[in-house]
Amino acid sequence: MELIKACMAGLCFCPKKYILVMMAFFAIFNQYTMRICLHLAITVMTGDRNDTVSGVTISDEDHFDWDEHEQGIILSAFYWGYTLSHFVSALVADRYSKHLLGLSVLITAVLTILTPLAIDIGGSWLLIVVRVLEGIGEGATFPVLSALVAHWIPASQRGFYGSFVFSGCQIGALVGGIGTGYFIEAHNTWRTTFYIWGTLAIVWYVFWLFIGYESPETHPYISEEERSELVAQLAESRKSVHMHPIPWRAIVTSCPLWGLIAGQVGHDWGTYLIITDLPKYMKSILHISVSDNGLVTYTPFFSMWLFSILGGWLCDMQIKKQCLSRTNARKFWTTLGSLLPAFFMMAASYTGADKVLVVTYFALCVTFLGGFYPGVKVNTNDLSPNFAGVLMGMVNGIGAITGIVTPYLAGILTPNASRMSSSEHARFAPSHGVAATVDAVSLSRMHVPGPGR
Repeated sequence: MELIKACMAGLCFCPKKYILVMMAFFAIFNQYTMRICLHLAITVMTGDRNDTVSGVTISDEDHFDWDEHEQGIILSAFYWGYTLSHFVSALVADRYSKHLLGLSVLITAVLTILTPLAIDIGGSWLLIVVRVLEGIGEGATFPVLSALVAHWIPASQRGFYGSFVFSGCQIGALVGGIGTGYFIEAHNTWRTTFYIWGTLAIVWYVFWLFIGYESPETHPYISEEERSELVAQLAESRKSVHMHPIPWRAIVTSCPLWGLIAGQVGHDWGTYLIITDLPKYMKSILHISVSDNGLVTYTPFFSMWLFSILGGWLCDMQIKKQCLSRTNARKFWTTLGSLLPAFFMMAASYTGADKVLVVTYFALCVTFLGGFYPGVKVNTNDLSPNFAGVLMGMVNGIGAITGIVTPYLAGILTPNASRMSSSEHARFAPSHGVAATVDAVSLSRMHVPGPGR
Protein backbone atom coordinates (compact mmCIF):
# COMPACT_ATOMS: atom_id res chain seq x y z
CA MET A 1 0.00 0.00 0.00
CA GLU A 2 2.77 2.44 0.91
CA LEU A 3 4.58 1.59 -2.31
CA ILE A 4 1.47 2.45 -4.33
CA LYS A 5 1.08 5.76 -2.51
CA ALA A 6 4.73 6.57 -3.15
CA CYS A 7 4.22 5.88 -6.85
CA MET A 8 1.20 8.16 -6.87
CA ALA A 9 3.18 10.93 -5.21
CA GLY A 10 5.88 10.43 -7.83
CA LEU A 11 3.37 11.40 -10.51
CA CYS A 12 3.50 15.02 -9.40
CA PHE A 13 5.38 15.95 -12.55
CA CYS A 14 2.39 14.94 -14.67
CA PRO A 15 -0.50 17.46 -14.77
CA LYS A 16 -3.36 16.00 -12.75
CA LYS A 17 -5.94 17.33 -15.18
CA TYR A 18 -4.61 14.97 -17.85
CA ILE A 19 -4.60 12.02 -15.45
CA LEU A 20 -8.22 12.75 -14.53
CA VAL A 21 -9.22 13.03 -18.18
CA MET A 22 -7.57 9.70 -19.06
CA MET A 23 -9.06 7.87 -16.09
CA ALA A 24 -12.50 9.28 -16.87
CA PHE A 25 -12.10 8.17 -20.48
CA PHE A 26 -11.23 4.62 -19.42
CA ALA A 27 -14.13 4.57 -16.96
CA ILE A 28 -16.57 4.88 -19.87
CA PHE A 29 -14.39 2.60 -21.99
CA ASN A 30 -14.72 -0.21 -19.45
CA GLN A 31 -18.42 0.39 -18.94
CA TYR A 32 -19.11 0.05 -22.64
CA THR A 33 -17.05 -3.11 -23.13
CA MET A 34 -19.13 -4.71 -20.39
CA ARG A 35 -22.38 -3.27 -21.69
CA ILE A 36 -22.12 -4.38 -25.31
CA CYS A 37 -20.43 -7.79 -24.99
CA LEU A 38 -23.81 -9.48 -24.52
CA HIS A 39 -25.16 -7.89 -27.71
CA LEU A 40 -22.68 -9.88 -29.79
CA ALA A 41 -22.55 -12.95 -27.55
CA ILE A 42 -26.32 -13.44 -27.77
CA THR A 43 -26.05 -13.97 -31.55
CA VAL A 44 -24.04 -17.12 -30.78
CA MET A 45 -25.94 -18.14 -27.64
CA THR A 46 -29.23 -18.30 -29.58
CA GLY A 47 -27.97 -19.11 -33.09
CA ASP A 48 -28.48 -22.24 -35.11
CA ARG A 49 -26.39 -25.09 -33.68
CA ASN A 50 -25.62 -26.27 -37.20
CA ASP A 51 -24.78 -22.81 -38.52
CA THR A 52 -21.31 -22.83 -40.09
CA VAL A 53 -21.34 -19.10 -40.92
CA SER A 54 -20.70 -17.96 -37.37
CA GLY A 55 -17.37 -19.74 -37.25
CA VAL A 56 -18.15 -21.07 -33.75
CA THR A 57 -19.29 -24.50 -32.57
CA ILE A 58 -21.35 -23.99 -29.43
CA SER A 59 -21.98 -26.87 -27.03
CA ASP A 60 -25.51 -27.73 -25.97
CA GLU A 61 -25.06 -26.28 -22.48
CA ASP A 62 -23.99 -22.94 -24.01
CA HIS A 63 -26.98 -22.71 -26.35
CA PHE A 64 -30.42 -21.29 -25.46
CA ASP A 65 -33.77 -21.33 -27.27
CA TRP A 66 -34.71 -17.70 -26.67
CA ASP A 67 -37.00 -16.27 -29.35
CA GLU A 68 -36.69 -12.72 -30.72
CA HIS A 69 -39.23 -11.34 -28.25
CA GLU A 70 -37.35 -12.81 -25.28
CA GLN A 71 -34.03 -11.56 -26.64
CA GLY A 72 -35.53 -8.09 -26.95
CA ILE A 73 -36.47 -8.15 -23.27
CA ILE A 74 -33.00 -9.38 -22.27
CA LEU A 75 -31.24 -6.67 -24.29
CA SER A 76 -33.52 -3.93 -23.01
CA ALA A 77 -33.32 -5.03 -19.35
CA PHE A 78 -30.02 -3.21 -18.83
CA TYR A 79 -31.70 0.11 -19.54
CA TRP A 80 -34.46 -0.41 -16.99
CA GLY A 81 -31.93 -0.08 -14.19
CA TYR A 82 -29.77 2.36 -16.16
CA THR A 83 -32.61 4.86 -16.54
CA LEU A 84 -33.65 4.67 -12.88
CA SER A 85 -30.08 5.00 -11.63
CA HIS A 86 -29.52 8.22 -13.57
CA PHE A 87 -32.17 10.09 -11.62
CA VAL A 88 -31.03 8.77 -8.24
CA SER A 89 -27.29 9.28 -8.76
CA ALA A 90 -27.81 12.78 -10.17
CA LEU A 91 -28.80 13.97 -6.69
CA VAL A 92 -25.35 13.17 -5.24
CA ALA A 93 -23.13 13.16 -8.33
CA ASP A 94 -21.64 16.60 -7.63
CA ARG A 95 -20.76 15.76 -4.02
CA TYR A 96 -19.42 12.21 -4.16
CA SER A 97 -18.07 11.95 -7.70
CA LYS A 98 -14.93 9.93 -6.94
CA HIS A 99 -16.53 7.13 -4.94
CA LEU A 100 -19.73 7.06 -6.99
CA LEU A 101 -17.77 6.60 -10.21
CA GLY A 102 -15.59 3.91 -8.65
CA LEU A 103 -18.58 1.97 -7.33
CA SER A 104 -20.37 2.35 -10.66
CA VAL A 105 -17.55 0.57 -12.48
CA LEU A 106 -16.91 -1.98 -9.72
CA ILE A 107 -20.54 -3.10 -9.42
CA THR A 108 -20.83 -3.56 -13.18
CA ALA A 109 -17.51 -5.45 -13.28
CA VAL A 110 -18.50 -7.95 -10.59
CA LEU A 111 -21.90 -8.56 -12.17
CA THR A 112 -20.31 -9.01 -15.61
CA ILE A 113 -18.00 -11.71 -14.25
CA LEU A 114 -20.99 -13.42 -12.62
CA THR A 115 -23.14 -13.32 -15.77
CA PRO A 116 -22.31 -16.86 -17.04
CA LEU A 117 -23.02 -18.30 -13.58
CA ALA A 118 -26.33 -16.42 -13.41
CA ILE A 119 -27.39 -17.86 -16.78
CA ASP A 120 -26.48 -21.39 -15.65
CA ILE A 121 -28.50 -21.03 -12.46
CA GLY A 122 -31.56 -19.13 -13.61
CA GLY A 123 -31.52 -18.91 -17.41
CA SER A 124 -33.04 -15.88 -19.06
CA TRP A 125 -34.93 -14.57 -16.03
CA LEU A 126 -31.80 -14.35 -13.84
CA LEU A 127 -29.86 -12.87 -16.75
CA ILE A 128 -32.52 -10.16 -16.93
CA VAL A 129 -32.11 -9.47 -13.21
CA VAL A 130 -28.32 -9.24 -13.57
CA ARG A 131 -28.64 -6.88 -16.53
CA VAL A 132 -31.03 -4.64 -14.59
CA LEU A 133 -28.53 -4.51 -11.71
CA GLU A 134 -25.70 -3.75 -14.16
CA GLY A 135 -27.77 -0.89 -15.51
CA ILE A 136 -28.22 0.45 -11.98
CA GLY A 137 -24.46 0.27 -11.50
CA GLU A 138 -23.64 2.01 -14.78
CA GLY A 139 -26.33 4.67 -14.49
CA ALA A 140 -24.17 6.89 -12.30
CA THR A 141 -21.33 7.11 -14.85
CA PHE A 142 -22.45 10.00 -17.05
CA PRO A 143 -23.84 12.25 -14.27
CA VAL A 144 -20.63 11.78 -12.28
CA LEU A 145 -18.35 12.39 -15.25
CA SER A 146 -20.29 15.51 -16.16
CA ALA A 147 -19.68 16.75 -12.61
CA LEU A 148 -15.97 15.87 -12.85
CA VAL A 149 -15.66 17.77 -16.13
CA ALA A 150 -17.20 20.79 -14.41
CA HIS A 151 -14.77 20.38 -11.47
CA TRP A 152 -11.62 19.98 -13.57
CA ILE A 153 -12.02 21.42 -17.08
CA PRO A 154 -12.26 25.19 -17.76
CA ALA A 155 -15.20 26.28 -19.92
CA SER A 156 -12.94 27.27 -22.82
CA GLN A 157 -11.57 23.70 -23.06
CA ARG A 158 -14.70 21.62 -22.51
CA GLY A 159 -15.45 21.08 -26.18
CA PHE A 160 -12.22 19.13 -26.69
CA TYR A 161 -11.66 17.51 -23.29
CA GLY A 162 -15.37 16.85 -22.69
CA SER A 163 -15.68 15.20 -26.10
CA PHE A 164 -12.57 13.12 -25.39
CA VAL A 165 -13.88 11.91 -22.02
CA PHE A 166 -17.35 11.01 -23.28
CA SER A 167 -15.95 9.45 -26.44
CA GLY A 168 -14.66 6.63 -24.28
CA CYS A 169 -17.96 4.94 -25.05
CA GLN A 170 -17.04 4.82 -28.75
CA ILE A 171 -13.64 3.22 -28.16
CA GLY A 172 -15.22 0.92 -25.58
CA ALA A 173 -17.81 -0.17 -28.14
CA LEU A 174 -15.08 -0.59 -30.76
CA VAL A 175 -12.70 -2.65 -28.62
CA GLY A 176 -15.48 -4.45 -26.79
CA GLY A 177 -17.28 -5.44 -29.98
CA ILE A 178 -14.24 -6.56 -31.94
CA GLY A 179 -12.63 -8.19 -28.89
CA THR A 180 -15.81 -10.07 -27.99
CA GLY A 181 -16.06 -11.49 -31.50
CA TYR A 182 -12.49 -12.73 -31.47
CA PHE A 183 -12.66 -14.06 -27.91
CA ILE A 184 -15.76 -16.11 -28.75
CA GLU A 185 -14.24 -17.49 -31.93
CA ALA A 186 -10.86 -18.20 -30.31
CA HIS A 187 -12.28 -20.03 -27.28
CA ASN A 188 -15.41 -21.52 -28.90
CA THR A 189 -17.47 -20.14 -26.03
CA TRP A 190 -19.14 -16.87 -25.14
CA ARG A 191 -18.28 -17.19 -21.43
CA THR A 192 -14.68 -15.94 -21.41
CA THR A 193 -15.60 -12.53 -22.83
CA PHE A 194 -17.53 -11.70 -19.65
CA TYR A 195 -14.58 -12.72 -17.47
CA ILE A 196 -12.07 -10.68 -19.48
CA TRP A 197 -13.99 -7.40 -19.61
CA GLY A 198 -15.05 -7.64 -15.98
CA THR A 199 -11.48 -8.25 -14.81
CA LEU A 200 -10.10 -5.30 -16.79
CA ALA A 201 -12.70 -3.03 -15.18
CA ILE A 202 -11.63 -4.16 -11.70
CA VAL A 203 -8.02 -3.27 -12.59
CA TRP A 204 -9.23 0.22 -13.52
CA TYR A 205 -11.02 0.50 -10.18
CA VAL A 206 -7.85 -0.28 -8.21
CA PHE A 207 -5.97 2.52 -10.00
CA TRP A 208 -8.88 4.91 -9.57
CA LEU A 209 -8.84 4.45 -5.79
CA PHE A 210 -5.37 6.00 -5.65
CA ILE A 211 -5.26 8.56 -8.47
CA GLY A 212 -8.86 9.73 -8.86
CA TYR A 213 -10.00 12.87 -7.02
CA GLU A 214 -13.09 15.05 -7.15
CA SER A 215 -11.45 18.41 -7.78
CA PRO A 216 -8.09 20.24 -7.83
CA GLU A 217 -8.81 21.49 -4.31
CA THR A 218 -9.04 17.95 -2.89
CA HIS A 219 -6.09 16.41 -4.79
CA PRO A 220 -3.20 15.72 -2.35
CA TYR A 221 -0.44 15.40 -4.97
CA ILE A 222 -1.24 18.26 -7.33
CA SER A 223 1.34 21.03 -7.61
CA GLU A 224 0.41 24.42 -6.21
CA GLU A 225 1.02 25.97 -9.61
CA GLU A 226 -1.45 23.69 -11.36
CA ARG A 227 -3.98 23.99 -8.54
CA SER A 228 -3.90 27.80 -8.62
CA GLU A 229 -4.12 27.88 -12.42
CA LEU A 230 -7.12 25.54 -12.54
CA VAL A 231 -8.96 27.33 -9.73
CA ALA A 232 -8.49 30.66 -11.53
CA GLN A 233 -9.65 29.23 -14.86
CA LEU A 234 -12.65 27.50 -13.33
CA ALA A 235 -13.69 30.77 -11.72
CA GLU A 236 -14.62 31.96 -15.22
CA SER A 237 -17.46 29.44 -15.36
CA ARG A 238 -18.45 30.35 -11.79
CA LYS A 239 -18.19 26.77 -10.55
CA SER A 240 -18.83 27.01 -6.83
CA VAL A 241 -17.17 24.67 -4.35
CA HIS A 242 -20.06 25.21 -1.94
CA MET A 243 -23.16 23.06 -1.94
CA HIS A 244 -26.49 24.78 -2.60
CA PRO A 245 -30.08 23.56 -2.85
CA ILE A 246 -30.95 22.19 -6.27
CA PRO A 247 -33.20 24.75 -8.09
CA TRP A 248 -35.76 22.24 -9.32
CA ARG A 249 -38.25 24.88 -10.50
CA ALA A 250 -35.64 26.54 -12.73
CA ILE A 251 -34.58 23.14 -14.05
CA VAL A 252 -37.95 21.62 -14.94
CA THR A 253 -39.26 24.87 -16.50
CA SER A 254 -36.19 25.45 -18.67
CA CYS A 255 -36.97 25.27 -22.40
CA PRO A 256 -33.24 24.95 -23.31
CA LEU A 257 -32.96 21.91 -21.04
CA TRP A 258 -35.94 20.21 -22.68
CA GLY A 259 -34.42 21.02 -26.07
CA LEU A 260 -31.27 19.29 -24.85
CA ILE A 261 -33.32 16.29 -23.76
CA ALA A 262 -34.96 16.13 -27.21
CA GLY A 263 -31.52 16.02 -28.83
CA GLN A 264 -30.40 13.29 -26.43
CA VAL A 265 -33.49 11.16 -27.14
CA GLY A 266 -32.93 11.39 -30.89
CA HIS A 267 -29.24 10.51 -30.58
CA ASP A 268 -29.83 7.65 -28.15
CA TRP A 269 -32.56 6.12 -30.30
CA GLY A 270 -30.17 5.73 -33.21
CA THR A 271 -27.18 4.76 -31.07
CA TYR A 272 -28.94 2.08 -29.02
CA LEU A 273 -30.58 0.65 -32.12
CA ILE A 274 -27.12 0.21 -33.66
CA ILE A 275 -25.41 -1.09 -30.52
CA THR A 276 -28.09 -3.58 -29.48
CA ASP A 277 -29.58 -4.84 -32.74
CA LEU A 278 -27.06 -4.27 -35.54
CA PRO A 279 -25.03 -7.38 -34.52
CA LYS A 280 -28.18 -9.49 -34.80
CA TYR A 281 -28.95 -7.97 -38.19
CA MET A 282 -25.45 -8.69 -39.45
CA LYS A 283 -25.75 -12.29 -38.26
CA SER A 284 -29.33 -13.09 -39.31
CA ILE A 285 -29.68 -11.10 -42.53
CA LEU A 286 -26.13 -10.69 -43.88
CA HIS A 287 -24.86 -14.01 -42.43
CA ILE A 288 -21.55 -12.62 -41.17
CA SER A 289 -19.33 -14.71 -38.85
CA VAL A 290 -19.09 -13.67 -35.21
CA SER A 291 -15.54 -12.27 -35.47
CA ASP A 292 -16.34 -10.38 -38.68
CA ASN A 293 -19.60 -9.26 -37.11
CA GLY A 294 -17.72 -7.55 -34.30
CA LEU A 295 -15.30 -6.02 -36.78
CA VAL A 296 -17.93 -4.72 -39.22
CA THR A 297 -20.41 -3.56 -36.59
CA TYR A 298 -18.05 -1.77 -34.22
CA THR A 299 -15.09 -0.53 -36.32
CA PRO A 300 -17.07 2.58 -37.39
CA PHE A 301 -17.00 3.65 -33.74
CA PHE A 302 -13.32 4.47 -34.26
CA SER A 303 -14.17 6.97 -36.99
CA MET A 304 -16.93 8.29 -34.72
CA TRP A 305 -14.33 8.78 -32.01
CA LEU A 306 -12.01 10.65 -34.38
CA PHE A 307 -14.86 12.81 -35.62
CA SER A 308 -15.97 13.67 -32.07
CA ILE A 309 -12.42 14.65 -31.03
CA LEU A 310 -11.91 16.73 -34.18
CA GLY A 311 -15.34 18.23 -33.71
CA GLY A 312 -14.57 19.12 -30.10
CA TRP A 313 -11.37 20.90 -31.12
CA LEU A 314 -13.10 22.75 -33.97
CA CYS A 315 -15.98 23.71 -31.67
CA ASP A 316 -13.55 25.26 -29.18
CA MET A 317 -11.83 27.10 -32.05
CA GLN A 318 -15.16 28.43 -33.36
CA ILE A 319 -15.90 29.84 -29.92
CA LYS A 320 -12.37 31.11 -29.25
CA LYS A 321 -12.07 32.84 -32.65
CA GLN A 322 -15.61 34.18 -32.23
CA CYS A 323 -16.75 32.56 -35.47
CA LEU A 324 -19.81 31.37 -33.55
CA SER A 325 -21.20 32.07 -30.13
CA ARG A 326 -21.00 29.22 -27.63
CA THR A 327 -24.73 28.60 -28.05
CA ASN A 328 -24.63 28.54 -31.86
CA ALA A 329 -21.53 26.33 -31.88
CA ARG A 330 -23.35 23.76 -29.74
CA LYS A 331 -26.37 23.98 -32.05
CA PHE A 332 -24.23 23.55 -35.15
CA TRP A 333 -22.57 20.33 -33.94
CA THR A 334 -25.85 18.95 -32.55
CA THR A 335 -27.51 19.51 -35.93
CA LEU A 336 -24.60 17.90 -37.75
CA GLY A 337 -24.71 14.93 -35.36
CA SER A 338 -28.46 14.47 -35.89
CA LEU A 339 -29.36 15.08 -39.52
CA LEU A 340 -26.50 13.25 -41.25
CA PRO A 341 -26.86 10.04 -39.17
CA ALA A 342 -30.63 10.14 -39.78
CA PHE A 343 -30.10 10.31 -43.54
CA PHE A 344 -27.59 7.44 -43.65
CA MET A 345 -29.63 5.24 -41.30
CA MET A 346 -32.69 5.61 -43.51
CA ALA A 347 -30.56 5.00 -46.60
CA ALA A 348 -29.22 1.76 -45.06
CA SER A 349 -32.75 0.54 -44.42
CA TYR A 350 -33.50 0.60 -48.17
CA THR A 351 -30.45 -1.32 -49.39
CA GLY A 352 -31.88 -4.82 -48.91
CA ALA A 353 -29.08 -7.35 -48.41
CA ASP A 354 -26.37 -5.44 -50.29
CA LYS A 355 -23.51 -5.96 -47.84
CA VAL A 356 -21.28 -3.19 -49.20
CA LEU A 357 -23.97 -0.52 -49.13
CA VAL A 358 -25.29 -1.59 -45.71
CA VAL A 359 -21.83 -1.49 -44.14
CA THR A 360 -20.98 1.83 -45.84
CA TYR A 361 -24.17 3.59 -44.82
CA PHE A 362 -24.03 2.36 -41.23
CA ALA A 363 -20.35 3.35 -41.01
CA LEU A 364 -21.22 6.89 -42.14
CA CYS A 365 -24.19 6.98 -39.77
CA VAL A 366 -22.05 6.01 -36.78
CA THR A 367 -19.23 8.38 -37.78
CA PHE A 368 -21.39 11.49 -37.89
CA LEU A 369 -23.04 10.62 -34.57
CA GLY A 370 -19.75 11.95 -33.15
CA GLY A 371 -21.00 15.49 -33.71
CA PHE A 372 -23.26 14.94 -30.74
CA TYR A 373 -20.39 15.15 -28.24
CA PRO A 374 -19.19 18.76 -28.75
CA GLY A 375 -22.86 19.66 -29.14
CA VAL A 376 -25.31 18.11 -26.69
CA LYS A 377 -23.03 16.11 -24.42
CA VAL A 378 -20.99 18.99 -22.99
CA ASN A 379 -23.88 21.47 -23.04
CA THR A 380 -25.04 20.60 -19.53
CA ASN A 381 -21.87 22.26 -18.24
CA ASP A 382 -22.72 25.41 -20.19
CA LEU A 383 -26.23 25.50 -18.79
CA SER A 384 -25.17 25.20 -15.17
CA PRO A 385 -21.71 24.06 -14.05
CA ASN A 386 -22.88 24.06 -10.44
CA PHE A 387 -25.51 21.39 -11.18
CA ALA A 388 -23.97 19.66 -14.19
CA GLY A 389 -24.42 16.24 -12.58
CA VAL A 390 -28.10 16.83 -11.92
CA LEU A 391 -28.72 18.05 -15.46
CA MET A 392 -26.77 15.16 -16.99
CA GLY A 393 -28.80 12.74 -14.88
CA MET A 394 -32.03 14.15 -16.29
CA VAL A 395 -30.82 14.42 -19.89
CA ASN A 396 -29.07 11.06 -20.12
CA GLY A 397 -31.66 9.34 -17.94
CA ILE A 398 -34.60 10.34 -20.12
CA GLY A 399 -32.58 9.55 -23.24
CA ALA A 400 -31.80 6.10 -21.84
CA ILE A 401 -35.51 5.21 -21.99
CA THR A 402 -34.94 4.64 -25.71
CA GLY A 403 -32.57 1.84 -24.72
CA ILE A 404 -35.59 0.08 -23.21
CA VAL A 405 -37.83 0.70 -26.20
CA THR A 406 -35.58 -0.02 -29.20
CA PRO A 407 -34.50 -3.65 -28.49
CA TYR A 408 -38.01 -4.57 -27.39
CA LEU A 409 -39.58 -2.92 -30.44
CA ALA A 410 -37.05 -4.58 -32.75
CA GLY A 411 -37.95 -7.97 -31.25
CA ILE A 412 -41.67 -7.37 -31.87
CA LEU A 413 -41.22 -6.06 -35.42
CA THR A 414 -38.86 -8.87 -36.47
CA PRO A 415 -40.17 -12.03 -34.74
CA ASN A 416 -38.48 -14.25 -37.31
CA ALA A 417 -35.25 -12.22 -37.58
CA SER A 418 -35.96 -11.52 -41.23
CA ARG A 419 -36.34 -8.49 -43.49
CA MET A 420 -39.69 -6.71 -43.65
CA SER A 421 -41.85 -6.72 -46.71
CA SER A 422 -41.84 -3.56 -48.81
CA SER A 423 -45.15 -2.37 -47.34
CA GLU A 424 -43.97 -3.00 -43.78
CA HIS A 425 -40.66 -1.35 -44.55
CA ALA A 426 -42.32 1.85 -45.74
CA ARG A 427 -44.44 1.90 -42.62
CA PHE A 428 -41.68 1.36 -40.06
CA ALA A 429 -38.70 3.14 -41.71
CA PRO A 430 -36.38 4.33 -38.89
CA SER A 431 -35.97 7.96 -38.08
CA HIS A 432 -33.59 9.98 -36.00
CA GLY A 433 -34.23 12.79 -33.61
CA VAL A 434 -34.27 16.45 -34.55
CA ALA A 435 -31.45 18.72 -33.57
CA ALA A 436 -31.82 20.30 -30.16
CA THR A 437 -31.82 24.04 -29.99
CA VAL A 438 -30.13 24.94 -26.76
CA ASP A 439 -29.51 28.38 -25.38
CA ALA A 440 -26.51 28.27 -23.04
CA VAL A 441 -27.50 31.54 -21.38
CA SER A 442 -31.08 30.81 -20.38
CA LEU A 443 -30.15 28.83 -17.27
CA SER A 444 -27.76 31.50 -15.99
CA ARG A 445 -30.10 32.03 -13.07
CA MET A 446 -29.06 28.56 -11.91
CA HIS A 447 -25.43 29.63 -11.49
CA VAL A 448 -24.63 30.21 -7.86
CA PRO A 449 -22.44 33.28 -7.32
CA GLY A 450 -19.07 32.65 -5.79
CA PRO A 451 -17.82 34.26 -2.60
CA GLY A 452 -17.97 38.03 -2.65
CA ARG A 453 -20.14 38.24 -5.77
